[in-house]
Amino acid sequence: MNHQDMFDLLVEERGPYCELCCWRRATQKHHCIVKQKRGHPEYDVKINLELCCDECHIWGDGYINSYEHKCGFWKRQVERGLDIRGWYDSLPLKKKENFE
Repeated sequence: MNHQDMFDLLVEERGPYCELCCWRRATQKHHCIVKQKRGHPEYDVKINLELCCDECHIWGDGYINSYEHKCGFWKRQVERGLDIRGWYDSLPLKKKENFE
């Protein structure tokens, strides 16, 4: 699935607003738990993606990549009924943090 199709799917499922500030329109998808990495399409899936506006993605860099934020995102994904634990455990990562 290309970038725009994934973004459109997330907007359709979650609404058009930034998941951080909840009031500006989302313009980007942020890889929340595991950063995007070339050659690893398993990171570019909706279970790892969060809708955000330009301001939160750029200016919220200290928070948006924090452990605290990742834990909150993890909780929201669980509440959405997504098996984020199963996805995370399946990844070929050397060090895995606990976000629960």
